[in-house]
Amino acid sequence: MDAHDREYAGAVAGFRESAGLADHHAPAVGDFVSGTTLGRRWSGHVQAVDGTRMVVEVSGAWLVVSTADITH
Repeated sequence: MDAHDREYAGAVAGFRESAGLADHHAPAVGDFVSGTTLGRRWSGHVQAVDGTRMVVEVSGAWLVVSTADITH
């Protein structure tokens, strides 16, 4: 993910919020989250959110996980 991807993700999130569409319980870029995917625990900072999927940086690697996998 480069600076343009992050800028796009931020613009989309900002539009959704200003249009009254934001889900205040949904993870946002920069949030620290943890969860379990396919029986494996992970935690890290959200790098991008795309609908029900998100990219999380975990120990220098990126994981694409479902927002339903978040436990915290």
